[in-house]
Amino acid sequence: MATTACLQVLELTKTFGGLTALKDVSFEVQEGTITGLIGPNGSGKTVAFDCITGFYKPDHGRTFFRDQDITGLRPNRIALRGVGRSFQITGVFPKLTVLQNLLVAVQEKRLLRNVERISTFWRRRGEDKASERIGHVLEFLGLSEARDETVANLSHGKQKFLELGGLMVMTPEPSLYMLDEPFAGLTQDEISSYVSLMQETRERGKTFLIVEHNMRAIMDLCDTIVVLDHGEKIAEGPSHVIQRDPRVVEAYLGRSASSSSS
Repeated sequence: MATTACLQVLELTKTFGGLTALKDVSFEVQEGTITGLIGPNGSGKTVAFDCITGFYKPDHGRTFFRDQDITGLRPNRIALRGVGRSFQITGVFPKLTVLQNLLVAVQEKRLLRNVERISTFWRRRGEDKASERIGHVLEFLGLSEARDETVANLSHGKQKFLELGGLMVMTPEPSLYMLDEPFAGLTQDEISSYVSLMQETRERGKTFLIVEHNMRAIMDLCDTIVVLDHGEKIAEGPSHVIQRDPRVVEAYLGRSASSSSS
């Protein structure tokens, strides 16, 4: 069956002074799939995310989202094309309520003046389509009962779910979700719930590219896995191939053995 590339990364290279963080990295993310980007610490995963989403400008190489060249565009311009991105540090506002966080996410940022004024506006327009979207997302995430709860009072896991919800209510809603360590700090039950949310979202036609250190989750979840080491791609394929690749084993186990002996 023919597949269509949602994201194409071609020969991406990024250096910082004398350090090469990425060197000629190329891979594709197919529409409607979950792709994992893995590698030991310092392998270039987050730098790749930053180059793709416009936080860094690559020194060489191109990035295409649905056949449109997005290389070097500003992050907000890339988001408007339909790319949503999370970060290693949970991107929520702890002093605001769950509902207020989603109200911030759904608005165009240049329109923001006062969160409380926006909250009042949305309460008065309960039938508004965006308000309905927020209600659907809260229900989907299992956060309906916590909508008026201050985010700081939520568990880390629920804050992670809320962060995903913030991406889901973006305008336009992302076609590609790029998640940086979505399972970090979650319990096994929370990881299972998060995985279910991702799988159901994929069934709705969305695509995922995730950076994650939880190898068990990655191997069970991802259709394709891309492995980086020292800024270079060393392997790409389904989990059963990646697990047996000697370069991948060396990158992980060899480095672990070296660290334990030092």
